[in-house]
Amino acid sequence: MTVVPVYNLPFHIVFLIFIIFSMVGWISEVLYVGIFFEHKFVNRGFLHGPICPIYGFGGLAILLLPQSLYSTWVLLFCASMLFGTIVEYLSSWILEKLFHTRWWDYSRYKFNIHGRVCLLNSLLFGVLGVVIIHFVQPLVMKYLSLFPDFVLKLSADIIAIALTVDLLITVRRLVDFSVTMEKVRVLREKYGAYFLQKIEQVQPKLRNVESFMHRFPTLKSINYKEEFELLKKRIKDKKSQVLKKIKKS
Repeated sequence: MTVVPVYNLPFHIVFLIFIIFSMVGWISEVLYVGIFFEHKFVNRGFLHGPICPIYGFGGLAILLLPQSLYSTWVLLFCASMLFGTIVEYLSSWILEKLFHTRWWDYSRYKFNIHGRVCLLNSLLFGVLGVVIIHFVQPLVMKYLSLFPDFVLKLSADIIAIALTVDLLITVRRLVDFSVTMEKVRVLREKYGAYFLQKIEQVQPKLRNVESFMHRFPTLKSINYKEEFELLKKRIKDKKSQVLKKIKKS
């Protein structure tokens, strides 16, 4: 088995590998949450498209490992475990600093670090590293080699444009998220315990907040902790009411 290091590949090939890994990660997240938790389709991606970029970055980080590690599964497992953990921790920290929101929280798991990473996920990163190097990457390169280079370049350009548009839309939604939460806080300060009765004033924008809450069940707001928890309770109560209606019918 020969794995070509990503730093020896053209940029458009590296970008396509990143997209493929991101899509595989998105599919894994959707299946995992859909099967074990929600029992229905939930777009687990941070973006609108079917990708989870953290998996793309994690996969590329693993492919940057020295080739001397590839033949030794134990060393590859440990290095992948370390790299994957670092990528996930930094992703959590950066997103929190940018948007003042904790998108995932592993505090309920044993052996976690600040709730950003946990031992279970780190072990999974180790397994993924071995799988990527010995099984996934060779198949990806074999698949990409079936297409002419101009097709790959054109595909990379089209996907890059779509990804840029998706990023801009997502950033706008995140800005709206913060604006909406500030309006919710103003309502709470003004009406106290009765503020939920006045929530219709921000109802159109609230769908955006509820969408993020639905995608990330452990989502936490740094600046609007109390308002956020009250909104989560509101969503939970709404679900309970719907279930009651279904049972009665």
